[in-house]
Amino acid sequence: MSQAKVLFLGYGDIAQRTAQLMVAAGWQVVGACRHPDRKPAINGVEVVAADANNERELSALLAHEFDAIVVTLTPSDYSREGYHQGYVVPCRHLQHLLHQLANPPRVLYISSTGVYGHRDGEWVDETSPTKPTSDSGEMLLQAEQVIQGSPAAVSILRCSGIYGPGRERLQQQLREGSAVITPAWTNRIHSDDIAGFIAYLLENPAHNAPVYLVTDDEPLLQADAYQRMATRLSVSIDNLKRTDKVGPRGSKRLSNKLMRATGYVLKHPTL
Repeated sequence: MSQAKVLFLGYGDIAQRTAQLMVAAGWQVVGACRHPDRKPAINGVEVVAADANNERELSALLAHEFDAIVVTLTPSDYSREGYHQGYVVPCRHLQHLLHQLANPPRVLYISSTGVYGHRDGEWVDETSPTKPTSDSGEMLLQAEQVIQGSPAAVSILRCSGIYGPGRERLQQQLREGSAVITPAWTNRIHSDDIAGFIAYLLENPAHNAPVYLVTDDEPLLQADAYQRMATRLSVSIDNLKRTDKVGPRGSKRLSNKLMRATGYVLKHPTL
């Protein structure tokens, strides 16, 4: 039996964490990014230079015949155009190329719960309407729709707020006292659980729903989340600025029932 082969299109933190799991599971792993020399060496992972915005380079990559592609893109900058260039354009190229393959590989596309525009603390699941209220959310949703138009078996993984090693901006704001408490419901997922769930889906292809919400078991009011983090940091949130206005990320409670129904067990079920 030949060794299963996965391509990570975009090779940042989540891809690197997942790549290690796939190597351990016996897969052949290739990571594609613009600057391979800037990435850490991981035994068993071949890192190659390729620009997801360049269809010729993508075509050369796909000629190597993969069983699965994991797409973890980033914006070129945080403007509307940056998200368009970082997500929508690569997905158009990839969709076009997948139509040319006799046996297109499975695609796992890593997106964000920013595609939901809910602001009143509603419960949200995979069937809830997507009405993004930000430029980034609109471009992420457009990219999802583009890749879902390919002939591949596509699963969209909409991830909530990611925390974990190297993602310490909020911790710094809490230490500095610059964070602002809003009345919003918030949702989080540890980076190790995103990687773990991607690997679990690759190893268990029968779980192939078109969309999964990737989030932990416990939505929290922002004040409760900040208090929990502040306690671990041994700082106080008593003097943080408070507002009665929900911020641009909205307010919603995300359900992970479909993710849990696959049998995946969260390493970090709560913040």
